[in-house]
Parts: sequence; C-alpha cells; structure tokens
Amino acid sequence: MAQAMTADGQAASFTAAAAFRALHLACEQRKLNSESATLLGPVADNGVIRLPRERIVARVAWGTSALPAVQRELRVAAWLAEQDVPAVRPSFKVVDQPVLCDGRVITFWEEIHAPQQGRPADIGALLRRLHALPAPPEGMLPAFDPFGCQDAHIREATGLPEHDRRFLLDLLEELRAANAGLSFARPPGVIHGDPHRKNLVRGANGPIMLDLERFAVGPIEWDLIVPAVYHLVGWYSDAEYAAFVETYGWDVTQWEGFSALARVRQLRMTTWLASRTGREPRLIPEVLNRIATLRDPAALSRPWTPGT
Repeated sequence: MAQAMTADGQAASFTAAAAFRALHLACEQRKLNSESATLLGPVADNGVIRLPRERIVARVAWGTSALPAVQRELRVAAWLAEQDVPAVRPSFKVVDQPVLCDGRVITFWEEIHAPQQGRPADIGALLRRLHALPAPPEGMLPAFDPFGCQDAHIREATGLPEHDRRFLLDLLEELRAANAGLSFARPPGVIHGDPHRKNLVRGANGPIMLDLERFAVGPIEWDLIVPAVYHLVGWYSDAEYAAFVETYGWDVTQWEGFSALARVRQLRMTTWLASRTGREPRLIPEVLNRIATLRDPAALSRPWTPGT
C-alpha cells in the first residue's frame, strides 16, 4: 500500500524500485549474490524478493518504523523452530538479522522449493497444531487487534467515491463496537493472524507457515474465520471447506458470533484492496463489488475476485 509520511521522515511511497535498491545494498554488505533477483507478488508493507543464486528469499520492510515488528517476526520463527512447528526459517547464511539499508529493514529466509498454495486440509492441520502450542514467552507477542491499519487503508483509498469511503469508515466504527461485545467460544491462544492459502503453503516436505509478522495472542476464532470467509465469498468449494473443518476439528460457522466476526474479516479484505486503488485503478470494480456485499450480504450471490 502507499505509505503515509512517518515519524522517522521516510517517504510515503514504497515501490519495487525502492525495495530492490535496499536489497542490493544489503546484499553487498553481507556478500550475497543478488543477480537475477525476482520480485514475488505486489509490494505493500513488504517487498518479497527471491535471490535464486543464494536460494534465499528476502523480505524488505518499507521503513525503519517496521523494525520492532521485524525483530518480533524473527523471534517468532525461532520459537516455532523450538516447538518443531513447520514454518519458514531465517537463512543460516546471514547472521545478525535484520539488516538496515537505505532506510529499509531487510531479512533473509530459507527458500521453500517449488511452493504450492496451501490446501484447506493443510491449513486446518497447521492451525490445529498452532493453537495447541503452550503459551509463548511473556512479552514476545502482542495482543491481537483485528482493526489494525483499517483507518489508514480507508484514507489511502483515493480511487473510490467519497460516499463509499464514508460508508467504510462508518462500518469500521460499527464493527469495532460489535467486536467488543463478542463472547468467544474457545480460550485465546497463539494465532497466525492471516492464515490464507498463500501464507500456509505446501512445500516438498509438506505444509509450512509463512508470513509470521501478524502472530499474536488472541481469539483462535480469528484464524478460523479466514477459511470460513473464503468459503463464503466463493474461493473455497463446499468440499474444500469441509476438508478444512475435518482436519481442524471444529466449525467456526456454528459459533453464534460467526456473522459479526466474518464481517470484520470481510472489511479488512475490502479496505486492504481499496488502499491500492490510487495506484492500481484496475482494482476499483472489485472493491466496489466488495463494498456492495458489505452493504447488502445478499449481494454475495456474486463471488469476490482475489486481489492479486
């Protein structure tokens, strides 16, 4: 997403060119070969770049304000390794991470060979394992906030009509109040925070967790809402969602708070995409479709399109 000016004075826009510039400087510093580096996916808060000559994947965070979160992500990776949970590991080739270059924060991770999108059954198995872990070291993880960045994402939605932006802001306040009144069915625990099929992938040795930056302590229902909403918006078939429920062992859609929390997730999915409309006008029709769904749930007869 386009970033606002921060307290550390960094520029508003974080582009692929900026990510590559910082990465090349970091590679020079750590004597890594960045030849043929390839960007993996769109640049948002992070630029994810593959270094084929090193078999490493680098994550370039947009500014030094991200340093505490990046450091926490590295601690989470170490903790998951101690718990023998299959998750991405920092590269052994780079000691003393993260690396700061050109006002960016860079980490280097072991490459997963030929990853495939996670299957719902894989995601269910990984989340069941994650949610059964003991409490992490005190202070390692923050409390989960389902509304983090939502105000900023809506402000950044410069490609939308003003009445739609106002609707999203009003809905945000409505859902904050609804979420505060939820009574969760399960005890809180360690959650991934964003367990979709690109973050819990299938590697050569089975499913593995990626994108550890949103790990937190919070309601485990939040992790389960993600595949349930994917089913709701047409991204998972009935059979795929049933496979997820079978491997996890509980269906969150049977919980009385499901509808309210599902709308929170749908709002996050909508505002994240909306934040990109200023620089990617092609996304506007899909954002408007999602807003129509949030206004009238009956509009879900028209499935959502993933925002790639």
